[in-house]
Amino acid sequence: MTPALPADAAAIARLRDRLAQWMVDHGIAQWLPGEYPTAMVRAETERGEWFVWRESGTLIAAVRLIWRDPEFWGDDDAEAGYIHGLMVAPEHRGGELGARILAFCAERTLAEGIVRQRLDTAANNEVLRKYYTAQGFTEVREATLPPQFHGTDRVMLYEKSLAPA
Repeated sequence: MTPALPADAAAIARLRDRLAQWMVDHGIAQWLPGEYPTAMVRAETERGEWFVWRESGTLIAAVRLIWRDPEFWGDDDAEAGYIHGLMVAPEHRGGELGARILAFCAERTLAEGIVRQRLDTAANNEVLRKYYTAQGFTEVREATLPPQFHGTDRVMLYEKSLAPA
């Protein structure tokens, strides 16, 4: 994975919208097309929060990694590697790319001297809930989704302790 550039913002937003539409088409209440605008992604890339995976020059996966997240975690916000927007293009699913991205995030988090990862998923998304549990994350609690997102109203918060190398 490499740090995303502001020029990648439109491709990241397109990938998110593509996955959001897939979710809508398959009855998964999590993301909605258009709710994460390119301008927001661009500002986040300028802060160094996004990372991308390219294959033959084409962006096929992305993830956002931040160190604080009061928006989702509220008063329980603590220093951690907060993973958001983990996305893999549908035609690249099944090759363990998601697990490799989570491992990349763990390495970056440990490099910052932080030994905890956190993430969230829609509370009603049983597939992702099982996936994150299989990846070593533990459910912490259910929470209300921040108001700028509309695919669902409840998220499950997850945490994973990392062992320093």
